Amino acid sequence: MVDEQKVFTINDLQNILSVITDFDFLLQEKYLIASDQPGSGNTKNLGSIKKIAKLKNGTGVFAKYGLGIFDDYWMHYLTRDMARAIDLENPPYRNLRAYLKYKNLRSR
Repeated sequence: MVDEQKVFTINDLQNILSVITDFDFLLQEKYLIASDQPGSGNTKNLGSIKKIAKLKNGTGVFAKYGLGIFDDYWMHYLTRDMARAIDLENPPYRNLRAYLKYKNLRSR
């Protein structure tokens, strides 16, 4: 049985039972793992891809387009509220495919 109220010191670190093990740490540039969708529904928070293999390999939706496309996409991304605040009925794009069409860029 685990005593959940026991106080440990730094010297006890090796003896503390962990609730999780076997971590994988990922280090990728933001544009390599970013999604073309916000992280939450009504904000401009940057979302990320969800598949572990793509996260590990850095093969998100912007990977083949580069940092410039990623930056431009997210700098000009508008939520519906943002679009309406500048008298647009809808945002000019909601995903990478629509962005490429809007910017008259070719898909790779």
